[in-house]
Amino acid sequence: MEGLSKWKLDLPGFPHKLLNDLLSLLVDFYKEHVRRDIDAGRLTPVDPWAMLHGFLLAAMQTYASICILLADKRPKRLMLQAAVLNRTLFEIMANVVAVTEDPVPREQMLAKDYYRTLALTYTYRAERYRCDNKWAEHLGVFRAHVSGIAQRLALPPELVQNPRKIEEWPTPGAMVRGRPSKGIAPFVSGTRLLVLEEIWKFHYGGLSAQAHGRMSSVAAALFIDDAALQWNPGYGESDILLVALLFMACILSEIESAGGFEHHPKLAELWSYLREGHDEAKELWHLRYEELFTD
Repeated sequence: MEGLSKWKLDLPGFPHKLLNDLLSLLVDFYKEHVRRDIDAGRLTPVDPWAMLHGFLLAAMQTYASICILLADKRPKRLMLQAAVLNRTLFEIMANVVAVTEDPVPREQMLAKDYYRTLALTYTYRAERYRCDNKWAEHLGVFRAHVSGIAQRLALPPELVQNPRKIEEWPTPGAMVRGRPSKGIAPFVSGTRLLVLEEIWKFHYGGLSAQAHGRMSSVAAALFIDDAALQWNPGYGESDILLVALLFMACILSEIESAGGFEHHPKLAELWSYLREGHDEAKELWHLRYEELFTD
């Protein structure tokens, strides 16, 4: 790259655009086949698979958002915000890994956690605005939604009335570390634990600090605002997108394995490209995904 200061490095960017069509093909394939196999009764129980289908949708929408934030046509590519979405993508991946390990109880736990969040939010808003007519319609619709979920989950009256008693779904950190002070083991096990632990140690601290608006977010914003401060302009964007593609490959591999689908050659191709471009992809492949592809 011409014009770089001597202390800068002209590192190659990863050609993620060449892989977008490949990823879209894979996501569309598994979206359709999971939906079709649920309807046909091949993927059971239904509720965990419906949840996994939803996670796949959420993951692809998150990846698409990252691409938009880093599009070449933007005056300044928003790396800080894109990196924060990589944290979201990792959390989706961690949830997929956890649900596929023990589908029925994990799906129920996640669904109850969803109720807990909504019920506590509704309670706060209702207590604050119940006398304000402008809020009447909103609170009525919200109350009906929360009640419907409670009925769908067949929650006992004790939990309906006191949602704080519902066990919270663990964060990735709790999945990896457990809660040693309470004698609680890690939430996942085996090679699942190895993969989540690797990503959590490699990425999660920095991504969380940026998401929480700490000093890391200020530092990132300053570098983005002035490209002259960047050590290797353009490489940061490529790295963010490569990591996003890696998380997507993990999600697709977990769904393929859990559903007993035949190995998709395009998914193997995606992993091959990723291993060529990123050392962490090689590590995750070695820790878990190579074995899944040989089953």
